[in-house]
Amino acid sequence: MNSLNRFAGFLFAMIVFVGLIVACGSKKESEVTKEETKKEETKKESTSNTTASSGVNNLYFVEEYTADGQELGKSDKFFIKNKGGYITAMLKTSQPIGVGSVDVRLERESVSGSEIIDTQPYNVSPEKDFFFFDKVTFYKSGDYKVTVFKKDGTPIASGKVRIEFE
Repeated sequence: MNSLNRFAGFLFAMIVFVGLIVACGSKKESEVTKEETKKEETKKESTSNTTASSGVNNLYFVEEYTADGQELGKSDKFFIKNKGGYITAMLKTSQPIGVGSVDVRLERESVSGSEIIDTQPYNVSPEKDFFFFDKVTFYKSGDYKVTVFKKDGTPIASGKVRIEFE
């Protein structure tokens, strides 16, 4: 009888031990999933447009913005010639921009990080909330991040675009 009680105690201890291992394993997987989800959300936030206190500012790209206000060839992927090419960056802000000039920064992204390719100043109208930046020029294929900044360094909006050779 004594050996039966020991065996039952041992069996009970093993069941509890296995239960703890399964529970801790599930918790760890849950934590890993939460961490991966958090990383994905952070990645999505960093690739989305900059949010102002009263709304979202949107930077996107077109082949051309015509004199009569038409946006032609809106996309996030463009083809250029081997010698280079350009596109137009479009900025819509949730409220008037409030400054008279901005900088448009072009960064080429890679697995080792990003490299600032160019920063161009543009004059804008402080009372407007819609702008176009003509002839943003690219000479290499790749993934790019374009960011519009106020002169004090405050980002207004950013967008990503892929450039490939024809």
